[in-house]
Formats: sequence, structure tokens, C-alpha cells
Amino acid sequence: QQQTGQQYIQVPGPVPATTPVPTTGDVPVTIKSNGMRGYQVFLDGAYIGSETSGDGSFSFNVKGNMYHDIRVTDGQFNYPKSIYFQSGVPKIIYVEPGTSEYV
Repeated sequence: QQQTGQQYIQVPGPVPATTPVPTTGDVPVTIKSNGMRGYQVFLDGAYIGSETSGDGSFSFNVKGNMYHDIRVTDGQFNYPKSIYFQSGVPKIIYVEPGTSEYV
């Protein structure tokens, strides 16, 4: 019997988010967490950056007077939320592992 060689095709998994999309807008937003570090932040489905401050905070800007989808994930915990941002009004979003986020 002849054995035919098997060909393995590697299927790519999710591509790690490495290049943040710049954010602009008139609403300053800060995500704060006491228990999560190194988390990734997504705005309207686009990766915008990772927490690298060491204190659990990440800041960015969004366009106001509209809803935006915010997702914070550290690979274990995932917090997706659609939030309304009023133009010119700063917003702080608190997220903690094992709990729901609150604004």
C-alpha cells in the first residue's frame, strides 16, 4: 500500500489587534478598572488601543450626541455596551472583572 502525504492547512485564528485606529471627537472618555490591566478597547467594532498606563485607565475621544458601541476585553472578561455620549460632556466608564460595567 502506498500512503499519500497529508497536507495540513493552517486556518488563521483571530488576528490580534495591533494597530489602533485613531479616535477624534468632542467627548473625552476614560475607562477605569481596579482589577483589569492590559485590556483592549474597541469603539464601534474597531480596535482603538490597550491599557498600558499600569493604573487601569484608558482615555480616548468620541463624537458626541450619538450612541457608540464600546467593548473592553482582557481575553478573559468581555464587556460590550452601547452608550449614548452627550456632546462636550466627559464620560467615565468603570469596568471590573466578573461584574457588569457601569457608567
